[in-house]
Amino acid sequence: MKKGLVIYLLTALVLLASAQEGDYFLSIKRYPFINYSKNEITFLSDSTYFNPIYNKIDSIVLFGKGKLNIVHIGGSHIQADIYTHQIRKQLQSIQYDMNGGRGFIFPYTLAQTNNPWNYQVSYTGNWDFCKNTKYKPACQLGLAGYSVSTSDTLASISINLNNDSLTNFSYNHVKVFHTPGRYNLSIVNADSAFSGVYDSIGGYTAFNVLPANTLELVVNKSDSTDAKFTLFGFNFENDNPGIVYHAIGVNGAKLESYLNCALYKQQIAQLNPDLVIFSIGTNDGNTKHFNTPKYYREYRQLINTTRQACPNTRIMITVPNDAYYYKRYVNKNTLQIRKEIFKIVQEENYAVWDFFSIMGGLNSSQEWYRYGIMKYDRVHFTRPGYLLKGDLFVTAFLRGWEKNITLRSKTYFEAKKLTQNITTSQSITNDRRP
Repeated sequence: MKKGLVIYLLTALVLLASAQEGDYFLSIKRYPFINYSKNEITFLSDSTYFNPIYNKIDSIVLFGKGKLNIVHIGGSHIQADIYTHQIRKQLQSIQYDMNGGRGFIFPYTLAQTNNPWNYQVSYTGNWDFCKNTKYKPACQLGLAGYSVSTSDTLASISINLNNDSLTNFSYNHVKVFHTPGRYNLSIVNADSAFSGVYDSIGGYTAFNVLPANTLELVVNKSDSTDAKFTLFGFNFENDNPGIVYHAIGVNGAKLESYLNCALYKQQIAQLNPDLVIFSIGTNDGNTKHFNTPKYYREYRQLINTTRQACPNTRIMITVPNDAYYYKRYVNKNTLQIRKEIFKIVQEENYAVWDFFSIMGGLNSSQEWYRYGIMKYDRVHFTRPGYLLKGDLFVTAFLRGWEKNITLRSKTYFEAKKLTQNITTSQSITNDRRP
């Protein structure tokens, strides 16, 4: 690459990142109890750990090439997909049209639980569900932490991805994760029916379809046996460069909940994430007798499983929010949870977003509740509170990107200056020779 082009691209990135970061930061409402100065993605040793992430953003922004796949895993905060959808929309708006696809979703409606408001689900037939929070669940579970099953001769699931009318999550590829069996699957969209190809290694059927933002999955039993069809989720994809933000959450989930999912490793590998964000700990700590060694051990186990499936992925852990338990007592377990998270981050040089400290630390949930941005249980947030949390995360993320660009620009110009000085020095020396 020519030097002039390098200078131009680095300058363009600095200006773009500075403008974007500033816009997000200035749009955030100010509260006296939030530590805005602490709002950053922290690396306890080597900040270059995130360079592959930032480099992919650069490629998308400057050249319109590539995808950045982010998987965010947690509990009820993630299942609701309010603050994670805010993150999704903001990151996909760094500049025009960075929507790389809707990504992985689960039809929570079939599991008789709250479905994210940004996509709608309906169904026909009788469906049973299973959840990873059950003690030793007697069912198959994968990445979603939920599964739904039917023995009906004919059943269907319909999904509208554009319930959020501001974003067009059109797709032309979809992977349906399910058990193999004596069922024929077809997808109906844009008034056309499509058949797929089953991938036994990935555990999904892949469909290439016409671009659309709705889908009907038709499940048709191929014989008279009582075999069950079990669904683990969908991954909606498009061919556009951009960012894909997969949000995966289960109400009440703990670390051990995801360790109950036998197909977790197989299925997360199919998403090929560049970054996996873990936000787990609120439910682990919701007890009078917090088991510190167990929490540390299970977090290491879940991360190790993830890295075995996705060896090139980067890991970020977020510290849970301050919370109450039994709606009456300040949960001091979060202090210990924070300590264990920082211990893991220090040992492995992962990234950490310390939301506990950013929101104000111990008992700050009371202030969030007083200002109407947290619910009475002082565990969950109101919608404005979740949107604020999403904006805080995006600001921290973009700050990291901006710092990375600035550092690379500084390094480049310093290297160029050093080279010029060496060249000048050599020229002077040569001129002085007899």
